[in-house]
Amino acid sequence: MDDKIDPVIHEEKGDLPSQVLIIDFDPHEHPHSWPNYRKWTILLTVTLPIFLMPLSSTILAPAVDAISAEFHVISTVEGPLTVSLFLLTYCLGPLLLGPLSELVGRVPVLQVGNVVFLAFNLAGGFSRSMTQLLVFRLLSGLGASASLATGASTIGDVFPKEERGLGLALLNMGPVLGSCLGPIAGGFITDYSTWRWAFHATSIFGGVTILTGLCLSRETYPPVLLRRKKHTLQSTPAYKSLTLLTRFEKDAPTSTPDPQSQTTTKALTALYSRTLLRSLHLLLTQPIVQALSLYYGYLYGLVYLVLSTFPTLWETQYHLSTSRGSLHYIAPCIGYLLGAQFCALLSDKIYTHLKSSNNGTGKPEFRLPLMIPASFLVPAGLFIYGWSAQYKTHWIVPDIGIALPLMGATVIFQCTNAYLLEAYSVFGASANGGVYILRGLTGFGFPMFSPVMYKALGYGWGNSILGFVALVVGCPIPWVLWWFGERLRARSSFADRD
Repeated sequence: MDDKIDPVIHEEKGDLPSQVLIIDFDPHEHPHSWPNYRKWTILLTVTLPIFLMPLSSTILAPAVDAISAEFHVISTVEGPLTVSLFLLTYCLGPLLLGPLSELVGRVPVLQVGNVVFLAFNLAGGFSRSMTQLLVFRLLSGLGASASLATGASTIGDVFPKEERGLGLALLNMGPVLGSCLGPIAGGFITDYSTWRWAFHATSIFGGVTILTGLCLSRETYPPVLLRRKKHTLQSTPAYKSLTLLTRFEKDAPTSTPDPQSQTTTKALTALYSRTLLRSLHLLLTQPIVQALSLYYGYLYGLVYLVLSTFPTLWETQYHLSTSRGSLHYIAPCIGYLLGAQFCALLSDKIYTHLKSSNNGTGKPEFRLPLMIPASFLVPAGLFIYGWSAQYKTHWIVPDIGIALPLMGATVIFQCTNAYLLEAYSVFGASANGGVYILRGLTGFGFPMFSPVMYKALGYGWGNSILGFVALVVGCPIPWVLWWFGERLRARSSFADRD
């Protein structure tokens, strides 16, 4: 379905008196055939918010104590909730917004989400109580999740399979840089200004992001584009007597419903039964989504567990100030960037080589080989980080240790996104939404138990246990999907069988 773009064709539908017209893309209409400058400007419109939202999540991490002091918060749990609540709705939002983007299109979901984020993030900077702040963080995270729901799927819309690796790598640099630069900026804001400027600064950036999207964004989801083309043709006299179906409506009975061709009640029923709940359905019924969700979710929770306790390490073990300690976030940032660039350089080359070795036929499983070495980097780095922090070695050693698992996690995240996009094609956003369900729960929950874990076990054994679990859970998954992924896809009514 990705590899060829057929012109419009006509079919007679059995004994029906009316002719059925199958609507398809004309040459150069499909997003894969758009000029490169248009593809890269579209990539910019999804990369900016996907950079800003993780930055907005982590920028408050160094300011938790200052916020708690201003609002007279005594509980050790309520302060970290300023970060975790944002992350919860940010990661769970794609459960609704991913499938919704398959119904109404990527651009409306992304732009409305950006506006919702801006409104509640701006309000957060003027909060007068801890309750207000937590509510605004919860709601701004929901708006922020629109970029997460549409980003990787937009890459799949505009780039052919052989070109997606670079696009996904550049897209994933957004959350990489955002989540690492956020605490650095937050540390200096906390030391030299007020935590409220963390909200003011990200709100200004949010306004720029919205304006950029208004100027450069363009709808990319093929079923929505064909549906619009169908409705344009239906409004002309020459086509009024014909029954029009898009290629997706003809080939996929389970495809996204057309709300304009149904009554309001039927459209709403289709929305909830086929679209909004599809991510949950894929998570509960598809072994591929289940396996990758387990691994992705564990790694995501692991990353936020380590990053949320990172400032404490430098303040308690190495006795650095908040701003100086926050500079060590450069280490995980380097790990992230190395993983993204490593994946960008090799992912498409490996895919193309394996495709040529398979008589020119590509498979989603050709995105998995890079996950194998990456799955060993995660536990190795955790062991180095944990024991070097435990024994207070030179600062460069824990920095190297924390960079390695984040490098491996970045590769695994990109391979997972690419694999699901190609394995589930039209339903790629829903499949990624299913993965984000566990990601949201672990990202929210893991940082909550980390202080207790490190207090009981120390940095050495605490991180070693995390590393052993990563070894047991993650290392077998790419091998299992390599050997059995094609058979699992063949049994699925949602997956691509090509």
